Amino acid sequence: MKNIFLSATIALGILFAMPAWSFLGIGSSCEDDADKAKPEWIKDGYSEADYYVGVGSSKKSDKTERQAESEALATQHLTEHIEVKINSVNEQSTSVSNQRVQKDALSKVTVSAEEVLRGLDIKDRWVEKESCTLYTLKVISKKAVAQAKQEKAMKHLLDRFKELLAEGTNRNKNPDLNDRRKNLENAQEILAGIDFKLLADVGEGKSFHEKQLKDAFAAIVKESSQSQDRMALFVLNKDHNLKDGVVGKMVDQLRTSDQTTDRLMENCEQEDECKKIAKERGFTKLTMLFANCQVGVSQMGSLKGKLTVTKKIYDLDSRKILAESLAVSAEVIGWSNEELDWNAAAEKVMLGLK
Repeated sequence: MKNIFLSATIALGILFAMPAWSFLGIGSSCEDDADKAKPEWIKDGYSEADYYVGVGSSKKSDKTERQAESEALATQHLTEHIEVKINSVNEQSTSVSNQRVQKDALSKVTVSAEEVLRGLDIKDRWVEKESCTLYTLKVISKKAVAQAKQEKAMKHLLDRFKELLAEGTNRNKNPDLNDRRKNLENAQEILAGIDFKLLADVGEGKSFHEKQLKDAFAAIVKESSQSQDRMALFVLNKDHNLKDGVVGKMVDQLRTSDQTTDRLMENCEQEDECKKIAKERGFTKLTMLFANCQVGVSQMGSLKGKLTVTKKIYDLDSRKILAESLAVSAEVIGWSNEELDWNAAAEKVMLGLK
């Protein structure tokens, strides 16, 4: 009786020690590699000189699930060995490593695992027979990873080049001539560091972008030379009593006597601010009209408006006043503010300033 009980106990122990798939009547999938010796790459710390390696293992009973998990863990292990952030210290090409603009651009580039693992291969598999554990070895060439990172870096630099080129050619968005010139200079520096051999999927080559840049610089030079031969014009209407239409007529009257003046449409509230804007637009001289409106009551009870204007001409390079007129005034009368004819006053004043 004791022998029967002992035999039953041993049988149950063996039964419970068997893998779960044995209970389901599924044949062992471990037998395929039963005669294969344990490979070197199973050991901790395994490495290869020219490859990143990753090892994953799974004990799942289902063969398909076991294989999927083993491969996924191998990929995860491999990516832990790859630095996917391109930094400005060790991932720049020699041609751009000492240039500030490229360093700033490249320091912001990140590369996802998917982008660098395009050449990932399963190099080997091994099954540990006793536990039916599947091991998977995945490898990827270090050269391929480095190239993928550099491709992403070059694409980023090209995008930054295009941004700077746009900022350097959009006069409406950025009227500051010096700022636009600086953007083009930075774009030129960026372009010099782009390796178009790594951008095979980009339609336009380096010569195309060099021509774009050349044309942009030519436009800046032309604009600058035109501005230097002309005089900027601002009307500073501090109390804002003059409507835009009246100010426009004052400017038109002044320009009839001097066709070299260009009215700047930017708003400015202070004399120094107006000078700064004109200087940024590339002008070397500036004419400013200072308009002041006053409204009082006459002895008859009507409103009396008085417009006073002075004119100054500046040399923006030396910051000196080249000419300054005496104040010229004109009066208008009306029974309400709406009846005050500031147009007539402006016309009289401008005739006095010519």
